Amino acid sequence: MPRDFKAPVNVSPLIRFGRWSFLLLGVTYGATRHSYLQKKEDKTKETRHQKIAEREAKLAAEKKKYAEDEIKNLEIMFNPPKTVT
Repeated sequence: MPRDFKAPVNVSPLIRFGRWSFLLLGVTYGATRHSYLQKKEDKTKETRHQKIAEREAKLAAEKKKYAEDEIKNLEIMFNPPKTVT
């Protein structure tokens, strides 16, 4: 059962020009906006990576300190100092 479509409507050249103009303007705007945001993101990306590295180093130092404290506490618990009575 084939479907019959209406004949295409002739669109005014002014409307066609307007459509194509807005399409190209939109693509141009998108490209420039993307470029602007990419530059902005690149700047913040470096500082973000530096902050993450500093945080990881700080956490590693704290973890090492807590591990050493834990070993000292365990050593005291399992090997109590000898008291003279």
